[in-house]
Amino acid sequence: MRRRPLVLVGPSGAGKTTIAARLVDQHPDRFALSVSATTREPRTGEHPGRDYHFVSRGRFKAMIANGELAEWAKVHGEYYGTPAGNLEPGAYGGPIPVLDIDVQGARQVMEHAPAVLVIFIIPPDSSRWLRRLVGRGTESPRQISRRLRTALAELRAASSFGAFVVNEDLGQAVEQVAALACGPSPGRKQAADMRRLCEGLEAGARREIARLKGVAGAESNE
Repeated sequence: MRRRPLVLVGPSGAGKTTIAARLVDQHPDRFALSVSATTREPRTGEHPGRDYHFVSRGRFKAMIANGELAEWAKVHGEYYGTPAGNLEPGAYGGPIPVLDIDVQGARQVMEHAPAVLVIFIIPPDSSRWLRRLVGRGTESPRQISRRLRTALAELRAASSFGAFVVNEDLGQAVEQVAALACGPSPGRKQAADMRRLCEGLEAGARREIARLKGVAGAESNE
């Protein structure tokens, strides 16, 4: 049976990056992380080919023109993308490639490779999710509000994907993702529960955005 490339998406703070890393760490014979290409410079401790394929802007634009990328985007002035060849190793017996990308990138990959399996990772409730987003203490209220608005747009897109995993317990979430990736195509039985959960998350995010707006306004008046 041909195995499908696996894409994990979800709002910031849902834990998709942690799930992807844990999945590959626990099942290295079954899964392999997709290594993206980027035009940014390597950071301390990063290794070419392991963390990213570091390329020039000219090379990246040539990859776009030649159809060598399954998805790409420009983020904060730098380009990031998934080489199309990353989607092939999962065919028939090799490790399943695991992509940790955003909603826009997932849609591009679905157009490039219709057989791909996209799993939307959902936080278990708004309070725990917002604690992860707001409790980092490294961003201003305006920056957190901007990230929450992006997360709201991503939550509204959840129903367009084929499978959902609620990240209430990390170990269970990893095993649920592994089972979906290696099993038959998932059905849509979870859709109603997913919608209700997303509605609660959206309501919590809107309340937090309103609170942060008040904090930012108070700070600007001081």
